[in-house]
Order: sequence, then C-alpha cells, then structure tokens
Amino acid sequence: MLKYYLEIIKPGIIMGNIISITGSFLFASKHTFFNFFLFLYTVLGTSLVIASACVFNNLIDCDIDKKMERTSDRVLSKKILSPVCVYVFSIFLGILGISILGFSVNYLTMFLSLFGFFVYVFLYTLLCKRRTIYSTFIGSFSGSTPSIIGYTAVTNTIDLFAILLFIIFIFWQMSHFYAISIFRIRDYEQAKIPVFSVVKGVVTTKKHIFYYIIFFIFFSILLIFLCKLSYTFLFLSSIVNFYWLFLSCDKIEKNNKKNACQLFYCSIVVVILFNFLLSIDILF
Repeated sequence: MLKYYLEIIKPGIIMGNIISITGSFLFASKHTFFNFFLFLYTVLGTSLVIASACVFNNLIDCDIDKKMERTSDRVLSKKILSPVCVYVFSIFLGILGISILGFSVNYLTMFLSLFGFFVYVFLYTLLCKRRTIYSTFIGSFSGSTPSIIGYTAVTNTIDLFAILLFIIFIFWQMSHFYAISIFRIRDYEQAKIPVFSVVKGVVTTKKHIFYYIIFFIFFSILLIFLCKLSYTFLFLSSIVNFYWLFLSCDKIEKNNKKNACQLFYCSIVVVILFNFLLSIDILF
C-alpha cells in the first residue's frame, strides 16, 4: 500500500525540484556558512508541498489519465486507492510542508511555496490545462519557483539574482515541456488536451523551443555578468547550452519524435549542470 502513496507524489518531479533548490541554496550560502539544518528543512518542507500539489494533480486529472498510454496505469486511474483517502493525504502533506517552511525557514519561502502550489493546482491543472494552449506557460511559473526557494531560504529576500533565476527557469520549463508535448503528442490528442504541439503543430512547436532556448542562454549570460558568476560557469554551461540549441535546429519532420526525445534528455542534463555549477561557483 505504501508504494501506491509513494507513486502518487511523483518522486521524479520532487527529485528534479530538489536539484534546483540545492543549486540556489548553496550559491546563496557562498558568503555565509552552510546551515545544514536550514537546508534540510527547506528541502523537506518544499518537497512536501510539491508532493501535495502532485497528489492534487493526480486527483484532478484522473479522468484524462485513463485516456493516455503513459498515465493509464497510474494508481487513481486503476482505482487502487480511495479518492477520499488520497485527498486527505494531500492536505496532510501540504499543511505539514507549509508549517515546516513557516516555522523553520522563513515566511517568504513559505509564501513562495504557496504561490507555486496555487499556480500548479488551481491555475494550471484545474483552470487552464484543458482549455488553453498557454497552460504550459502558466504552469512554468510553478516549476520555476523551487529555483528561488533555495535562494530565499538563505537570504530571506528577492533580489535581481532571484528574479533572473526565476526567468531563466521559465524558459527552461517551456523548452523542456514542449519537447514532451511532441513525443507524447498522441497521448494529448487522445485525451483532447490542447497543448501547443496539438493545436499549432509540431513544426511551430520546434521553432518555439529554439526561441526559448535562445532566451534561456541569453538570460543565463545576463545572470553571469550582472550577478558576477565566474567565467568557468559561463564556459562549461555554454558547451551543453549550445549543444541543446543545436539539437533544436533539426528541421527533418520524420525525425520529430527522436529529436524531441533528444531535446528532452538534453534539457535534463542542462538543468543538472546549471545547478551543479551554480552550487560550486564559490570555488572558481
């Protein structure tokens, strides 16, 4: 039974967000000392809030999950768990996570987690996902929140660095999820979800991925020069960033699925390297 509850919190999404939290937290700690317990509370509290949002997402999307191949085996799609129990579980996770952030980190970080939760659950999942092609853009605001949560946990302030980091990860989110929308396009068509690739077509979506990666690179460079990150960060991140951009230039239509998968996996490498370099920038 425990494994089913573990499945609905979407551990993969949580781990991905922990990477973003860790990178910005360690960077923010470069002029102070690394507070292990503050880091632990930040990761734990935010992870619980994200888990709560993911469970709510499972509940709301239960009907369309049954129609898509990749989600048809989910716990709620197969009615393995009671929706009432899952609902109570999600509320418990959310309250616990918010309490940890409020009492053990700071109120700004707590409110940012609430902002991310509200955008993901209410604006994205409940209101926009089934109605507009711009739901991905709205959802990206939620996905970018953990990147500044790690920073505000240490600094308790939103400054130029935090704002640029938030913008950078919006462009990363858009590129990442547009790639998913291409190689999972059949699923979205079957579930009648108006993602960008379904409504505007794959070719247009690939063009937008190219533009978003351009903006990701531009703001990453801006972050380096305005916030005084090292040239080592610039050099190493540029290698994988420009390879990602190169992949987005593929114009061969019969190669759409393969290219989208390459873009997807490369985007994961990009975000891991970005946060790794951010976390160790103090060494350069």
